Amino acid sequence: MPIPLRIYITPFAERGALESAKWSCDTAKKAVDVVNTIWSKASIVFVIKDCLTDKPLDMAKNARNNDQRLLDVLSLRHDPDNAVHIYLLNPIENLSAGGGSYLHGDPEPASFVQWYGNDFANGRAWAHELGHLMSVDHVEIDYTNERQAAALRGNLMTKGLSVGSDLTKRQIETARGSKLVKRFGG
Repeated sequence: MPIPLRIYITPFAERGALESAKWSCDTAKKAVDVVNTIWSKASIVFVIKDCLTDKPLDMAKNARNNDQRLLDVLSLRHDPDNAVHIYLLNPIENLSAGGGSYLHGDPEPASFVQWYGNDFANGRAWAHELGHLMSVDHVEIDYTNERQAAALRGNLMTKGLSVGSDLTKRQIETARGSKLVKRFGG
């Protein structure tokens, strides 16, 4: 059974001045195609239930650089339902995270994903955040261990900016056994 996603394209505003959104429902669909290609290794499929342009989030630029605070504000804007809430945002200056995730979010499992400028990068970042929602942790690479670094450099869950999309057998098992996947019949 596919996992339903409720997509909120969330433009920012500052003091009422609206910033144009980079995301659209079309770019979201293309990113989900990348997500599904990556997670097909685990036989997990995501489907867009709804794609909505949300009311602008009026938040000063210097208040956007805390991923926890940002996801708190975003996730509390909507009532719970039977879908994973995904907030698609423009790039955020000085935010080290490419996104943020609440596994046991209030009110629902939720993530935000920044715009990265192309379908693969957007989808890869989104797949990474969905990995967190499926209880898959970051991979820490010890670059002094060349063998380990070579094996993990291309992993989806590598911490920091990465282009990897590989999954280990253990990550696949963790995702398939996660509360989120089981909730939707997996």
